[in-house]
Amino acid sequence: MSDTRKLRSWLLATALLWMAVINGVVLWNTRVQIRRGYGDFASFYTAGSLVRRGLGAELYNPASEWKVQQEFAPEAETRRGPLRYMRPPFEALLFSVFATWRYATALLLWTVLKLAFLSAIPFVVVPGGFWRERFPRWATVVLVLGTFPEFMDLLMGQDAALLAFLFAISFWQLATDRDTGAGFTLGLALFKFQLVIPFVVMLWIGGRKRVWPGFAMSGFAVLAISAVIVGWKGLSKYPGYLLALNQATGVGIVPESQINLRGLFTLVVGRLSSPERIYWVLAPVALGAIVYTGLLWRKAGGNSSSLAEGFGLATIVALVTSYYTNDYDLLLLIVPLLAMRARPDDAPKPDKVTRYLETTGLLLLLLTPVYWFARVELQAECLMTLPLLAVSVALARRLRRAGAGVPAERRAPVLDGTR
Repeated sequence: MSDTRKLRSWLLATALLWMAVINGVVLWNTRVQIRRGYGDFASFYTAGSLVRRGLGAELYNPASEWKVQQEFAPEAETRRGPLRYMRPPFEALLFSVFATWRYATALLLWTVLKLAFLSAIPFVVVPGGFWRERFPRWATVVLVLGTFPEFMDLLMGQDAALLAFLFAISFWQLATDRDTGAGFTLGLALFKFQLVIPFVVMLWIGGRKRVWPGFAMSGFAVLAISAVIVGWKGLSKYPGYLLALNQATGVGIVPESQINLRGLFTLVVGRLSSPERIYWVLAPVALGAIVYTGLLWRKAGGNSSSLAEGFGLATIVALVTSYYTNDYDLLLLIVPLLAMRARPDDAPKPDKVTRYLETTGLLLLLLTPVYWFARVELQAECLMTLPLLAVSVALARRLRRAGAGVPAERRAPVLDGTR
């Protein structure tokens, strides 16, 4: 590594470390509000409490949710109604374990578990030899705490670290030709189905067809667990429940706060009297991006030599085409970032345009003040979609170059079910 690259790396590391310290101070100063139930963990704890009491059928009943939340978060004065649980029923089974303890204790245990998941990710994605690195991989965990997505995950008590850990496991399984296991792991991540399903589709188009049996197995398992918790009738009403929440005044999420194409399009064209017009544009764009990514990955070989770039591009496409993409969801990017960091020194070098797009996009995504500026000053966090798109273009250019140089016999076959 040249002296210039070393200097840039340590400057970025210093900035991330400083932001991690600031994030830690903010979290400490808001600890009282967090313990009072202002974060999103309140909805997870509520769902777990209902399941633990044998009231799984009431999981999406606002009256039941409000009753439980009044028991452990009566001091959440700004809340005039329940913080609604929006995940599929099967994830509530996990939180029923945490509902054994008081809310503050459960939140602490959940945070510790998430930090453990986060600490494991670097070693899962790039196993072996970490003590010999100039910049130890364990330090990566500390630096990730300086990013805005992880800060929001901790502040809100969200499940983004769990999702990123499952994606890391699936990456390791794909890298070691355990495609069925990767599919099974991704099925367990269906609590964020809006991100997982497009990602699996891109894997399939990209030639990793053996992910489907594993994905189907775990997908059926979590579906059955969900049905046991709320009943088949309650499960059939779940899509309508989500749609009603999206349309409810004061409950639905403002599109401009979402880091995706939906938020960006809404910001550009404004709020239309008929918002479904945006969706008529978004649907073909999203479908085209998913298919194009899969085909590009296939052309590049669909194998381990292009896995980091293909995985990264598919992750970004899943994020920007999703109907919901919150800031903490961007924690998923830690998996391809670590994988690309482990590229060998003799790997093909990108052209200047690709390098600038990738570097600029990633720098903006790593710096917490950029998010705050878009969120507070501009009130348009959807603008963070732009650096995501810049990185996606860079990764697509890398895959195109890889595809141009991969012999035909190394490309993923089109007709059979193998890689």
